[in-house]
Amino acid sequence: MSLHAPSAAALVATLALVSSASAQQPPSASQAAAALVGQGVAARAVDDAACPRVVALKGAESFPRGKGGANQATLGGLARDCADLGAETLVKVAVTGDGVRATTAGPSWFNAPLTIAVLDDRGQAVATRRAKVKVQLPRGATSGPFAYVVEDLSLPPAKDYAGWSVVVGFEMSQAELQRAAKVVTAGR
Repeated sequence: MSLHAPSAAALVATLALVSSASAQQPPSASQAAAALVGQGVAARAVDDAACPRVVALKGAESFPRGKGGANQATLGGLARDCADLGAETLVKVAVTGDGVRATTAGPSWFNAPLTIAVLDDRGQAVATRRAKVKVQLPRGATSGPFAYVVEDLSLPPAKDYAGWSVVVGFEMSQAELQRAAKVVTAGR
């Protein structure tokens, strides 16, 4: 299992790479996530059936949920890429977002509990990863971007992954994964 949060320098370099492609407009969160997942190579198109689509679970896009707290994280861009190895398919998922803290006092980072689950075409969870994403903010700042990459979600071989989904969210319970499965399968 390989999970990592790119360094601030890597995130800045990735954003610079993406923004150089479009000098007039800053990169979107989705473009930044695509650049991270592809390490400079374009990630798969949204409708590419060779790789499950990636979506944020409605209601789980931010941490903490509800009224907020001293530290907050919000999902921004999501991207994925797949490598078909014959006996299995490996999925790489990149998540970008924004972190905010109420004050510059105290540590410049906090952990946010992220869940990434792959649901098959019947809505069954095939792979699930839970991680504490370290949201590192610049010293003295109250906000900044974060990025996180999961590199080796293993899926069983399939003819295609058109009906499959990678669902991403903060603090997702088992009941929410079941709700996500119902929403994803009903949306087809």
